[in-house]
Amino acid sequence: MTGLAALEDVLAGESPSWQPVIVTCDDDALRALCRDRGIAVLDTLDQQLAELARVRSPGAGRDSPARWVYFPWERRVVHLLAENDFFDVITDRNQDKISRAEQDVLRGRTVGVIGLSVGGEAAVTVAQEHLCGHIKLADFDRLDLSNLNRLNAGVDDLGVPKAWIVARRIAKIDPYMRVTVFDEGVTPANVDAFLDGVDLLVEECDDLALKYGIRVRAKARGLDVVYAADERGFLSIEPYRTHPDLPVFHGLVNGPQELTDWLGELSDRSRRSVPLIGQSLCGYPQLAGEARWAAGQVGHVARRLLLGEALPPFHGHLDPAEWISGPSEAI
Repeated sequence: MTGLAALEDVLAGESPSWQPVIVTCDDDALRALCRDRGIAVLDTLDQQLAELARVRSPGAGRDSPARWVYFPWERRVVHLLAENDFFDVITDRNQDKISRAEQDVLRGRTVGVIGLSVGGEAAVTVAQEHLCGHIKLADFDRLDLSNLNRLNAGVDDLGVPKAWIVARRIAKIDPYMRVTVFDEGVTPANVDAFLDGVDLLVEECDDLALKYGIRVRAKARGLDVVYAADERGFLSIEPYRTHPDLPVFHGLVNGPQELTDWLGELSDRSRRSVPLIGQSLCGYPQLAGEARWAAGQVGHVARRLLLGEALPPFHGHLDPAEWISGPSEAI
């Protein structure tokens, strides 16, 4: 949190990345600075206060004065309730799918997400449901045009690190949430720093050696791992916290070289596309709806594991195409 003078220093040397700046200062002074610097101002505080009054018990007041939040990549400041007031309002409609007591428990959890294509949708789902108070994001890649068929980003994000894009999305949902970005990805030099303090690992990376090696480390730490793929609703739950003897990848593979067949049988349409990768297709076929379905699975499993539920290991497909029958597909 910073004052107006510190914000001016930020503006003087800013390079828009992913970090919001939380400001406490005189409202009129901030508005004057924004007019001088051409920064847009959004102020819906009265509406937020009305919502706060509805979710708090009669007679309860505000925890502390409101804040201003500056988003450097958009050159915009937004007037928001202070952190605890904000949290009570933004999580109110989780009840009682997530109770107040459970929400407080989750607020103390840390989730790590490796790989931010499908993983980016999963990370935003975890953050939006407030299943943690700290989220670590890791990906070395930058956004390509072909990613926009499934990732929630825009053409103005092309070339931006995927980790920044996801961190920005989370910041615009809750700028008070603690976010740590590893925009060089997970490497041998930083893997321990990434895993330290993590209560749940969401693994969604493409690197086969990393997929395997990170599970070996997670198992050694008793750290639960969840992975969901957009191919036929594939889901894997590896709850090493309660199943310390569970082999990595459920004992179905003996090393990274065997992971190419781990997802099981491909759908007919994917099977037709795979031979074209590198020829007429620039990457593996994926769809936006499937990525969001995978993110929904991760969110469901993450909530239960982070609340201490002892889920059994799971490896299989939750494929809507198998549940919804109809005439044969047209070719």
